[in-house]
Amino acid sequence: MCKIITRTAKTSPVLLVTLLGGTFFAHAGGFERSSQDFDILFEEGNLVESGATFVAPQRKLKNIRPTTTDLPLVANDTVNEGKSYWVPKVSARLQLADDVACAAQYRQPWGIVMDVGKDTLRAYSSIEQEISSHDIGVNCSYRIEAGEKGFVRLLGGLSYQELSGYQTKMLRNQAIATLDVDGRSWGWRLGAAYEVPELALRASVVYQSKVKYDLSGTIEGVIPQTLNVGSDVSLPQSVEFKFQTGIAQDWIALASVKWTDWKSIQVVPFALKEAVPIYGLPIGRVMSSLDLYFRDGWTVTGGVAHKFNDQWSGAATVTWDRGTTTGWTSQTDVWLFGAGANYKATDHLDIKLSGALGLLKSGVFHDKISTSDFGTDLVKAFSVAAKLKF
Repeated sequence: MCKIITRTAKTSPVLLVTLLGGTFFAHAGGFERSSQDFDILFEEGNLVESGATFVAPQRKLKNIRPTTTDLPLVANDTVNEGKSYWVPKVSARLQLADDVACAAQYRQPWGIVMDVGKDTLRAYSSIEQEISSHDIGVNCSYRIEAGEKGFVRLLGGLSYQELSGYQTKMLRNQAIATLDVDGRSWGWRLGAAYEVPELALRASVVYQSKVKYDLSGTIEGVIPQTLNVGSDVSLPQSVEFKFQTGIAQDWIALASVKWTDWKSIQVVPFALKEAVPIYGLPIGRVMSSLDLYFRDGWTVTGGVAHKFNDQWSGAATVTWDRGTTTGWTSQTDVWLFGAGANYKATDHLDIKLSGALGLLKSGVFHDKISTSDFGTDLVKAFSVAAKLKF
């Protein structure tokens, strides 16, 4: 975000929503933390950008009570579910020709980290749960003149992804069972954009495909033998529309809307890949499951950005994310208020700092084991990034 272009500018503006977008998506609905994006392709020249976002959700479950009567009593009926985490990202843009540019990017698109301990009824559903991911992708842009001052861009990209999941939970006999699975897959993106640089005007729409995983791994602790299990899961497709326009000298308004098909994930079963005759367990027997029953996610963002002088510019946004929960998770609606600044240290180096404070809507969380209440909680985040042009 080194420069905000006014209506009389002669070069292409930088999409200022990138200053704050990473902070929000690090705590979006479902498992989403970040995604491959095309914003860097609208900049000029060759550059490398690297940064990280720290997220601290403060979701507290209260009045935890059993939904079944055959569980041992547990004294603690309150637990902090949310755990802090970091989300890194790295991008490198290369100008291949006058109208062709590509960017290699590393992201961690999906993730969960929770640890409720062993002294609450939630331990019978999940003590510790972690989902982690890696995405290495390439996105490209081909620019075509459209009229005297406008351009159309064709956008496309491909990613290789790795996904891993780990979970422990308490069994009714007080033993601890462990699930450990992973998988690899590919995803792709396709989109288009229209821009008028002199007006700092840009509109883009991008479709990101679902990513289908064939997960495999083990379950231990259920019987005195390691169980080989597997599951098929498709992480959701999405469509995102972004818009920005100059509204006054050194001012830009921006907005975005994103739909994510989280309702495609209801239950993720983990079934035996090999029979265990001695215990009467056939191939295909479901030994554990992740019960989510998600609904679709919607994310709406609006904001403004302003250039203060040749070195400093800033932006502020408000984001609403519709929670994906239908009662089986605590992922309710989020209102997020963000602000950030960009410092142009030299002609080749920019430093970005941003922060956000969000409100997590209250609700009730239930599954097959227990029911919990939670009030309106906070999520805090800050992000730092540096961009080097060469």
